[in-house]
Amino acid sequence: MNVSMVVAHGPKGEIGLDNKLLWHISEDLKNFKKITTGKMIVMGRKTFESIGKPLPNRSNVVITRDENFKTEGVIVVNDPMMVFDLALEAEEDLGVDDFEMMVIGGGEIFNIFMPYTQKIYLSEVEYSGPADAFFPPLDYEEWEVTSNEKMEGFTFKILSRI
Repeated sequence: MNVSMVVAHGPKGEIGLDNKLLWHISEDLKNFKKITTGKMIVMGRKTFESIGKPLPNRSNVVITRDENFKTEGVIVVNDPMMVFDLALEAEEDLGVDDFEMMVIGGGEIFNIFMPYTQKIYLSEVEYSGPADAFFPPLDYEEWEVTSNEKMEGFTFKILSRI
């Protein structure tokens, strides 16, 4: 099983404000869909609520402390570490060795899973404005940029843990 993150952030790690994305870049959203379709996506409750519904063609896992939170079309867990059990079950069910679990946010969830992450699909967006949610700072001595592509409105990078 591989743990990956998918994130778009500004130059200071900005990812959101008032539980909303800071930008709407069509090409980045298409890229996100391409990267995550057919995979298990893991998110916090606030991120799920900002999306508003389960994303199609993906196994949606929502982490929340709220033991009463339930919604159709998602797997709800109260302990972030339970996600690993779900991923290992899915990997076994699919009979694959390269199962990729995709962590998609928000800030607290990124912090929890960063030590376990092997790959980051990163969209760097030019942004200057307010934010109240941030991606954790990266120590680039631990990461190698394996892909770097300038796209319309952002730069898309793939980072692999060294």
